[in-house]
Amino acid sequence: MARLASPLHLPLSDQSALRAIVKKGTHKSRTITRANALLLMGAGGRASAVQAQVGISSTQYHRIKRRYLAGGLAEALEERPRSGQPPKVTPALEAHITRLACSETPAGAARWTLSLLNETLVSLDYIDTISNESIRQVLKKASSNPG
Repeated sequence: MARLASPLHLPLSDQSALRAIVKKGTHKSRTITRANALLLMGAGGRASAVQAQVGISSTQYHRIKRRYLAGGLAEALEERPRSGQPPKVTPALEAHITRLACSETPAGAARWTLSLLNETLVSLDYIDTISNESIRQVLKKASSNPG
């Protein structure tokens, strides 16, 4: 037999904060969606009705509710940091690439090529390895060309 879902009781302070988020509309759309879902949960809405009105899945519904009960309003509304590998091209490396591309070309070269920039960056120990495409993207972002 399935267990009955416990109702969600929102304090007046949380209700007013959620209404302000929804009414103002300047927050991220995910935050507004979660706030709408919590308001409907607090009003006693059934899970299926809340999911249909807000446009969330059952997994999202239960995750929002569980996070609110475990950690409060801020925990339910905000996203947790996502795991993943940090970017290899840091702002400092971008500055090195741009500075190098704007400098004088080495002897025997008519202009900077992506391969030549790559070899120079590795030889100067700015980075262990980097692809030519990453260098191209940095130069494009800086509105620069290696010539």
